[in-house]
Amino acid sequence: MYKGFVLSESLKDPTVLNNFEKIYVKVENHPEYEGEPKIWHDFKLKVDNKDIVSTANLFAEQMKDTWYGHFWNNLEVYVVLPAKVFKIPREQKWQSTEYQA
Repeated sequence: MYKGFVLSESLKDPTVLNNFEKIYVKVENHPEYEGEPKIWHDFKLKVDNKDIVSTANLFAEQMKDTWYGHFWNNLEVYVVLPAKVFKIPREQKWQSTEYQA
Protein backbone atom coordinates (compact mmCIF):
# COMPACT_ATOMS: atom_id res chain seq x y z
CA MET A 1 0.00 0.00 0.00
CA TYR A 2 1.11 3.54 -0.79
CA LYS A 3 0.27 6.72 1.05
CA GLY A 4 0.27 10.08 -0.67
CA PHE A 5 -0.14 13.80 -0.21
CA VAL A 6 -1.97 15.94 -2.76
CA LEU A 7 -3.33 19.45 -2.27
CA SER A 8 -6.72 20.00 -3.88
CA GLU A 9 -5.54 23.47 -4.91
CA SER A 10 -2.77 21.85 -6.98
CA LEU A 11 -5.21 20.10 -9.31
CA LYS A 12 -6.96 21.30 -12.46
CA ASP A 13 -9.98 19.22 -11.43
CA PRO A 14 -9.92 18.61 -7.66
CA THR A 15 -13.00 16.37 -7.87
CA VAL A 16 -10.69 13.50 -8.95
CA LEU A 17 -9.86 13.24 -5.24
CA ASN A 18 -13.38 11.90 -4.69
CA ASN A 19 -12.29 8.61 -6.31
CA PHE A 20 -9.65 7.82 -3.68
CA GLU A 21 -9.68 6.55 -0.12
CA LYS A 22 -8.75 9.33 2.29
CA ILE A 23 -6.71 8.78 5.42
CA TYR A 24 -7.47 12.38 6.39
CA VAL A 25 -8.00 15.86 5.00
CA LYS A 26 -6.27 18.75 6.71
CA VAL A 27 -7.02 22.44 6.14
CA GLU A 28 -3.98 24.71 6.37
CA ASN A 29 -3.67 28.50 6.35
CA HIS A 30 -0.75 29.84 4.27
CA PRO A 31 -1.00 33.64 4.04
CA GLU A 32 2.75 33.86 3.45
CA TYR A 33 2.62 32.60 -0.16
CA GLU A 34 2.14 35.57 -2.47
CA GLY A 35 -0.03 34.81 -5.49
CA GLU A 36 -1.11 31.37 -4.22
CA PRO A 37 -4.30 30.26 -2.45
CA LYS A 38 -4.19 31.18 1.23
CA ILE A 39 -6.15 28.10 2.35
CA TRP A 40 -4.85 24.65 1.38
CA HIS A 41 -6.73 21.36 1.60
CA ASP A 42 -4.12 18.66 2.16
CA PHE A 43 -5.42 15.21 1.24
CA LYS A 44 -3.56 12.19 2.60
CA LEU A 45 -4.59 9.27 0.40
CA LYS A 46 -4.29 5.50 0.43
CA VAL A 47 -3.49 3.74 -2.88
CA ASP A 48 -3.21 -0.01 -3.55
CA ASN A 49 0.12 -1.25 -4.91
CA LYS A 50 -1.52 -2.40 -8.15
CA ASP A 51 -2.92 1.10 -8.78
CA ILE A 52 0.09 3.29 -8.02
CA VAL A 53 1.35 3.80 -11.59
CA SER A 54 -2.07 4.70 -13.01
CA THR A 55 -2.79 6.90 -9.97
CA ALA A 56 0.51 8.78 -10.28
CA ASN A 57 -0.10 9.30 -14.00
CA LEU A 58 -3.64 10.56 -13.38
CA PHE A 59 -2.40 13.14 -10.88
CA ALA A 60 0.42 14.16 -13.25
CA GLU A 61 -2.23 14.92 -15.90
CA GLN A 62 -4.23 16.95 -13.37
CA MET A 63 -1.33 18.77 -11.68
CA LYS A 64 -1.13 22.54 -12.21
CA ASP A 65 2.20 24.19 -13.04
CA THR A 66 4.50 24.86 -10.04
CA TRP A 67 2.76 22.23 -7.85
CA TYR A 68 3.62 18.63 -6.97
CA GLY A 69 2.36 15.64 -5.05
CA HIS A 70 4.00 12.46 -3.83
CA PHE A 71 3.20 8.87 -2.93
CA TRP A 72 5.40 6.48 -0.97
CA ASN A 73 5.72 3.08 0.61
CA ASN A 74 8.61 1.53 2.55
CA LEU A 75 10.74 1.12 -0.57
CA GLU A 76 10.06 3.92 -3.04
CA VAL A 77 8.60 7.36 -3.65
CA TYR A 78 6.62 8.53 -6.67
CA VAL A 79 7.11 12.27 -7.17
CA VAL A 80 4.27 13.70 -9.27
CA LEU A 81 4.85 16.89 -11.26
CA PRO A 82 2.77 18.42 -14.05
CA ALA A 83 2.90 15.83 -16.89
CA LYS A 84 5.80 13.92 -15.25
CA VAL A 85 6.27 11.17 -12.69
CA PHE A 86 9.59 10.19 -11.11
CA LYS A 87 10.14 7.02 -9.11
CA ILE A 88 13.02 7.21 -6.64
CA PRO A 89 14.18 4.93 -3.83
CA ARG A 90 12.97 5.87 -0.37
CA GLU A 91 15.91 6.60 1.88
CA GLN A 92 15.94 7.10 5.62
CA LYS A 93 18.29 10.11 5.48
CA TRP A 94 18.04 11.24 1.81
CA GLN A 95 21.78 11.18 1.23
CA SER A 96 21.88 10.24 -2.48
CA THR A 97 23.53 13.09 -4.37
CA GLU A 98 21.83 11.78 -7.52
CA TYR A 99 18.48 13.25 -6.40
CA GLN A 100 19.64 16.50 -4.84
CA ALA A 101 19.12 19.89 -6.49
